Amino acid sequence: MPNYLSEGRRSIFLFKIPNPFKFLGDKQRAIGVYAAGAFFAIGWWAFIDAITLASRDPFKQVSIGFEDWISGILTTLGMIVINLIDKSSLHGDTFSYSGDSLVWKARLFLFVGFALIAGGLAGSVCVLILKYIVPEVPESELYYGIGQVAQCGFIMLSTVILWIAQNTQEEYQYNFML
Repeated sequence: MPNYLSEGRRSIFLFKIPNPFKFLGDKQRAIGVYAAGAFFAIGWWAFIDAITLASRDPFKQVSIGFEDWISGILTTLGMIVINLIDKSSLHGDTFSYSGDSLVWKARLFLFVGFALIAGGLAGSVCVLILKYIVPEVPESELYYGIGQVAQCGFIMLSTVILWIAQNTQEEYQYNFML
C-alpha cells in the first residue's frame, strides 16, 4: 500500500471542479456573497412569516413554542461556525493530535458546523412530522412546519453558496478537498 503523504501529496482526495461562478466574470465573488445573503434572508423570512400567521390565527390547534425556533437557531449557528473558519487552515499535511497543529482544530470546527446544520435541518423535519403531520392538523396550520423546514433548507443552501464564493481562487477552477 503506497504512502501518499510521503510522496509529497497533500491529500488523497483532491478533485478539481470547474468554477461554477465562471460565467459571472470579475464580480463572481461579490455576486456569490450577495446570493448567499439573499437565501439566508429568504429562509428567515419564511419562518417569521409562518410565525406571524400563527400568532394572528385565534382558532389554531397548534401553539408555537421554543421547539419551533431551535432548529433555525442551530442552523444559523452552524452557518456562522463554518464560514468563520479560515479555509487555508484546512489544507495541511500533518494530522497530529499533539502540539500546535491547527489543521485538526479547523477540521474539528468544520465538522461541528456541519453537525449543527444537519441537526437543525433534521430537527425541523422532526418537528414538522411530530407536531404537524402525525396529529393531522389542518392544512392552514401545516404551513407553520413547512416554514421551518424551508428556513433550514435556505440557510443550508446559503452556507454552500457562501463557502464556494469565498473559496473561489482562480477564474477557471475550484479546488474541492474531501
